Amino acid sequence: MKKLFSLFFYTWSTVAFLAALAGLFVARDIVWLGVLLSSGAPLLNRIRPYDNGYSINRKLRQPLVSLFVMSGVAWVLLTVPGGVWSLWLVLGVLGGFLLNTYWASVDNNELRG
Repeated sequence: MKKLFSLFFYTWSTVAFLAALAGLFVARDIVWLGVLLSSGAPLLNRIRPYDNGYSINRKLRQPLVSLFVMSGVAWVLLTVPGGVWSLWLVLGVLGGFLLNTYWASVDNNELRG
Protein backbone atom coordinates (compact mmCIF):
# COMPACT_ATOMS: atom_id res chain seq x y z
CA MET A 1 0.00 0.00 0.00
CA LYS A 2 2.83 2.40 0.89
CA LYS A 3 4.65 1.72 -2.40
CA LEU A 4 1.43 2.34 -4.31
CA PHE A 5 0.92 5.64 -2.51
CA SER A 6 4.51 6.67 -3.20
CA LEU A 7 3.97 5.94 -6.90
CA PHE A 8 0.76 7.99 -6.83
CA PHE A 9 2.52 10.90 -5.11
CA TYR A 10 5.34 11.07 -7.65
CA THR A 11 2.83 10.78 -10.49
CA TRP A 12 0.79 13.64 -9.01
CA SER A 13 3.95 15.72 -8.57
CA THR A 14 4.95 15.09 -12.18
CA VAL A 15 1.52 16.10 -13.46
CA ALA A 16 1.58 19.22 -11.25
CA PHE A 17 5.09 20.09 -12.48
CA LEU A 18 4.11 19.73 -16.13
CA ALA A 19 0.87 21.67 -15.59
CA ALA A 20 2.88 24.42 -13.87
CA LEU A 21 5.29 24.61 -16.81
CA ALA A 22 2.39 24.84 -19.23
CA GLY A 23 0.56 27.38 -17.06
CA LEU A 24 3.70 29.47 -16.70
CA PHE A 25 4.28 29.71 -20.43
CA VAL A 26 0.65 29.84 -21.60
CA ALA A 27 -1.07 31.90 -18.90
CA ARG A 28 2.07 33.81 -17.80
CA ASP A 29 0.77 33.98 -14.25
CA ILE A 30 3.19 34.15 -11.31
CA VAL A 31 1.08 31.78 -9.21
CA TRP A 32 2.49 28.86 -11.24
CA LEU A 33 5.98 29.54 -9.87
CA GLY A 34 4.81 28.28 -6.49
CA VAL A 35 3.40 25.10 -7.99
CA LEU A 36 6.64 24.63 -9.92
CA LEU A 37 8.71 25.07 -6.76
CA SER A 38 6.62 22.82 -4.53
CA SER A 39 6.22 20.00 -7.06
CA GLY A 40 9.73 20.21 -8.45
CA ALA A 41 11.56 19.89 -5.13
CA PRO A 42 10.51 16.29 -4.33
CA LEU A 43 11.03 15.24 -7.94
CA LEU A 44 14.51 16.73 -8.04
CA ASN A 45 15.38 15.06 -4.74
CA ARG A 46 14.20 11.74 -6.17
CA ILE A 47 16.24 12.12 -9.37
CA ARG A 48 19.33 13.78 -7.87
CA PRO A 49 19.35 13.60 -4.07
CA TYR A 50 20.36 16.91 -2.48
CA ASP A 51 18.65 16.42 0.88
CA ASN A 52 19.99 13.46 2.83
CA GLY A 53 17.31 13.81 5.50
CA TYR A 54 19.63 14.60 8.40
CA SER A 55 18.34 17.11 10.89
CA ILE A 56 18.97 18.07 14.51
CA ASN A 57 15.43 16.93 15.29
CA ARG A 58 15.15 13.15 14.72
CA LYS A 59 11.46 13.40 13.80
CA LEU A 60 12.04 15.97 11.05
CA ARG A 61 12.82 14.37 7.71
CA GLN A 62 14.05 16.09 4.55
CA PRO A 63 14.29 19.66 5.87
CA LEU A 64 15.48 21.18 2.57
CA VAL A 65 12.71 19.58 0.50
CA SER A 66 10.18 20.65 3.14
CA LEU A 67 11.47 24.22 2.90
CA PHE A 68 10.91 24.35 -0.86
CA VAL A 69 7.51 22.63 -0.69
CA MET A 70 6.25 24.97 2.03
CA SER A 71 7.67 28.03 0.25
CA GLY A 72 5.86 27.01 -2.93
CA VAL A 73 2.60 26.48 -1.06
CA ALA A 74 2.95 29.87 0.64
CA TRP A 75 3.65 31.53 -2.73
CA VAL A 76 0.51 30.01 -4.23
CA LEU A 77 -1.63 30.95 -1.24
CA LEU A 78 -0.39 34.54 -1.39
CA THR A 79 -0.81 35.00 -5.14
CA VAL A 80 -3.77 32.84 -6.15
CA PRO A 81 -6.83 34.84 -7.24
CA GLY A 82 -9.41 32.17 -6.29
CA GLY A 83 -10.16 28.47 -6.38
CA VAL A 84 -8.15 27.74 -9.51
CA TRP A 85 -6.25 24.64 -10.61
CA SER A 86 -2.94 25.85 -9.22
CA LEU A 87 -4.34 25.84 -5.69
CA TRP A 88 -5.66 22.29 -5.97
CA LEU A 89 -2.44 21.03 -7.54
CA VAL A 90 -0.23 22.55 -4.84
CA LEU A 91 -2.45 21.35 -2.00
CA GLY A 92 -2.31 17.84 -3.49
CA VAL A 93 1.47 18.06 -3.62
CA LEU A 94 1.59 19.25 0.00
CA GLY A 95 -0.66 16.49 1.30
CA GLY A 96 1.11 13.86 -0.75
CA PHE A 97 4.51 15.08 0.38
CA LEU A 98 3.58 14.97 4.04
CA LEU A 99 2.06 11.50 3.77
CA ASN A 100 4.89 10.17 1.60
CA THR A 101 7.63 11.57 3.84
CA TYR A 102 6.18 10.72 7.24
CA TRP A 103 3.99 7.68 6.52
CA ALA A 104 5.02 5.85 3.38
CA SER A 105 8.80 6.02 3.73
CA VAL A 106 9.34 5.86 7.50
CA ASP A 107 9.67 2.58 9.36
CA ASN A 108 7.55 2.57 12.52
CA ASN A 109 10.47 1.51 14.72
CA GLU A 110 12.66 4.35 13.45
CA LEU A 111 10.74 7.12 15.22
CA ARG A 112 10.42 5.39 18.59
CA GLY A 113 14.11 5.96 19.24
